[in-house]
Order: sequence, then structure tokens, then C-alpha cells
Amino acid sequence: MKKHFFLFFIIIFSSHSFLDTEVEEFVNSQHNEIFNFLNDNQELLDLNKEKFLNEFEIRFSRLIPPEEISKRVMSRKYFELASEAQRKKFNEKFKSTLLESYSGALGNIDASNISIKSHKYLNEQMTKAVVYLDTEFSGRSFKLIYKMLKIRTGDSLNWRVVGIVLDGIDIVSIYRKQFASLVKDNNDNLDLAIDSWSIEDDSLNLEN
Repeated sequence: MKKHFFLFFIIIFSSHSFLDTEVEEFVNSQHNEIFNFLNDNQELLDLNKEKFLNEFEIRFSRLIPPEEISKRVMSRKYFELASEAQRKKFNEKFKSTLLESYSGALGNIDASNISIKSHKYLNEQMTKAVVYLDTEFSGRSFKLIYKMLKIRTGDSLNWRVVGIVLDGIDIVSIYRKQFASLVKDNNDNLDLAIDSWSIEDDSLNLEN
């Protein structure tokens, strides 16, 4: 009897793990919203770039929240050393450069060229996951990984991307090293490092 119950438990748990598609459905829905906006608003980009980026931020942040990425770019060390004002200042600086870079990069990719291959959960609570995707750009194929985390937004927990790996290159890690280098170059002065921040032009270059 105990053996049968144990086997039943394994089957139910395994089926739930492999059949659950919540995280994939979330990513697909957010991709559709982002790419539909980009496709429908190219004229707005030319006429009013500030309005375009503000509208883009609303949609982009539902998938990839800049404030969560900026904390990881600062690293725990510098995030804890920074004052609340410095954290806010860096988040705003990082957000503006991130949105501008991604809106340009994503604007050259069609939604139909991004497909989810699989996903897996990283804890029993199913609040951490990785999603594996394939994407094509200019005739080239790229492997893309989203590191996902359920984050409290309002009264509920919602999936958000907190890490991105493109063809084996951890984008957040690159940005983190860049920020650490700026801090070092500015003799550990966080304000000067934040003022010097910019996303490297080739960090999202898919053509090379």
C-alpha cells in the first residue's frame, strides 16, 4: 500500500512539473504585447521618442523590470553600500539606457522568430524558473535563456525576468562587471560611477 501511494505521488508530482505551462504562457503573452507595440508604433518613435520610450517601458517592465535588473547590476556589495538616493539615481540612469538599447534591438526582431523550447523550475515552490528560447536575427540563430522569479507586485506574485543569457553570454554579469570597473576607475566613488554609466554599444549587438 505504501509503495502504491509513493508511486502515485511521484506520477502526480511529475505530471504537474512537466505539464505546467504558466511561465511559458506568461512569457509568450508579454512577448506578443511588446512586439505588437513595437510594430505598431515605429512612427511614434520618429515623432516623439520620449513618449515612445515611456509607453515601451510600461510593456517592457511587465516582463523585464529594470529596477530588479539594476539591483543585480550594482551587485549586493555596492547595493548595500549605496544610499537610497544613489540606488534610485542608478536605477533611473540604468533604466533609461536599458530601455533605449532594448527597444532598438527588439525593434529589429519579429515576434514569430522567438520560440520557447522548454522550461524548468528551480525550487519546490515553483517561484524560480529558467525558460529556454530560440531566436533568429539576420539569418542567424541564437540561444536565449530567461532567468525567471516570481516577484510581489501589488497584492500578488508575478513572473518577471531577472537574468538574461544570450548565446552563453550572461548579459547581467557583463553589466555588473562594467559597473564594478566604473567604481574602481572612480576610486570607489559611487556617485561618479553612476554618472559615468552607459550601456556598451555592442552589448546587445546581434549582427556581429
